[in-house]
Amino acid sequence: MTDVSEAVGTTPAGNAQATPAWRSRLADLVRSQSFVVWVLLIVGFPLSRLASESFPSTSLLVNVLILGLFLSVVAFGQGLVVLTGGIDLSVASQVALGAFATGSLASSGVPVVVAVLLALVFCAVVGAVNGILVTRMGFPPFIVTLAVGTILASILLGVAQGAPAQASPQVLADLMDRSTTLLGVPVAIWIFVVVAALCLFIQHRTTLGMRAYALGNSVAAARNSRLDVHRATTSVYSVAGIAYGLAGVMLLGYSSGADLNVGESWLLPSIAAVVVGGSSIRGGSGSYGGTLAGALLLTLIGIDISATGLAEGWKQVVYGLVIVIALVGARLAARRR
Repeated sequence: MTDVSEAVGTTPAGNAQATPAWRSRLADLVRSQSFVVWVLLIVGFPLSRLASESFPSTSLLVNVLILGLFLSVVAFGQGLVVLTGGIDLSVASQVALGAFATGSLASSGVPVVVAVLLALVFCAVVGAVNGILVTRMGFPPFIVTLAVGTILASILLGVAQGAPAQASPQVLADLMDRSTTLLGVPVAIWIFVVVAALCLFIQHRTTLGMRAYALGNSVAAARNSRLDVHRATTSVYSVAGIAYGLAGVMLLGYSSGADLNVGESWLLPSIAAVVVGGSSIRGGSGSYGGTLAGALLLTLIGIDISATGLAEGWKQVVYGLVIVIALVGARLAARRR
């Protein structure tokens, strides 16, 4: 007969578990995809020497963190949408909106802080439109966001009237310049740390994040628990829009100017960072820690590709392959379960 202590998983003394909780959590962490991605990121730095003899270096680390800032912010917004079971294809247009609105308003004499805030409000409104069309009309997210993104891009093109790139306000350019330091560390890296912590807090410690998880797990269950599905979904898309707009503002400062194509290269990487980080494309599971690791890993790979002298198009090939591999891996894992 099986001993009672064995059946309940305790020692014969009955006052301690056979497997401590911390060991169980540690085992789950090690088995998680996000942990694997962090390991790959760490291993990737010394391996980057295969791309250039000057790697690895402090300069490489600084570049990964600064360039990773933009992708980590865009991927945060995309990750929230993916958590709900959707996908956002309006990323490029909203990044462009954030950069264009900030530059245009600032050049018209609007204080920089006000210009940035207004740009983020515009992006939040576009995100809300996405959310309303998805929830109220019941349209598929990828159709809605693709249509809204296309419309927004056309509006921006009409408003710009073929104007050249918007110049960045000097304060933004100075802020994102790697030569601007605080305690010997570029200010852009401090921004990265603060933004990453904020994104982690929002996704895992706020009502918005918890509702995103609930929507992705089951809309019906969320509705039965008296969750306002329409408001929650709209809020998620609005916050995602703010994230895209913020990335656009930072890109404007980093490049000392931006045109309407500034967001074109961020859609595919944002999806890749989310799925590589372990988030389910069907929604309901994932962590921003994994997304952050995925964003930094993809940034490192992109820098290595550039260092080898290969065409920039190879980055998009890599991002596409990464998404396919992640999806295949998720399907195989689901079958084993």
